[in-house]
Amino acid sequence: MSEQAPGQTVLACSQCGRTFAHSDLVQIAGNWVCADCKPAFLSRVMASGAAAASPLSWHYGGFWIRFGARIIDSLLMTVPVLIVAAVFIPNLLRTGSQPSNVNPAFAAVFLSFIVFIFVAVICYEVVMLKHWGATVGKMACGLKVVRSDGRNLGWGASFGRFFMWNVVTNGIPYLNFILMLISGIMAGVDGEKRALHDRVCDTRVIYKQSVA
Repeated sequence: MSEQAPGQTVLACSQCGRTFAHSDLVQIAGNWVCADCKPAFLSRVMASGAAAASPLSWHYGGFWIRFGARIIDSLLMTVPVLIVAAVFIPNLLRTGSQPSNVNPAFAAVFLSFIVFIFVAVICYEVVMLKHWGATVGKMACGLKVVRSDGRNLGWGASFGRFFMWNVVTNGIPYLNFILMLISGIMAGVDGEKRALHDRVCDTRVIYKQSVA
């Protein structure tokens, strides 16, 4: 065991109790294990049937299956919006076209509509990730979002994924094309299929049966 540099994160091996730098340990079934203890501990985990909860057994969702899940979610959110817009927007436009310098009612209703849609999208994705680990699109594709150690997402990670994808990666004009391209390349070449928002939020998108 070597001396640790000042300020470096130090963790104890759950098996032998010795302390190591974070980079010298691996997490298996929720336990930090050093290289010396890893073979014996992994054998016990596999023998006990707990290997299904280990990242070593995960089957990661790739770019195309995740793209399909996003398409399903987009359709699910877009269709109700189009229906509401078809009902109310024509009347609002007729009202807004009335001769006047400013129509505060039209502006207020239109702004409220935009805010309502944005809040609905936030609630849909964040709440579903927090309570079910997947949106409807991901459920349909057999996917689930978990933390890197297999835990379910909390409110912070759920909102963080929404913010990173919908606001930072996908929501900034002009820059969104570059960030989406980078994120897609990351998901395609990374061994754990991590996109940009997965790396920032420390999450993984996996097939649900691999943690069943």
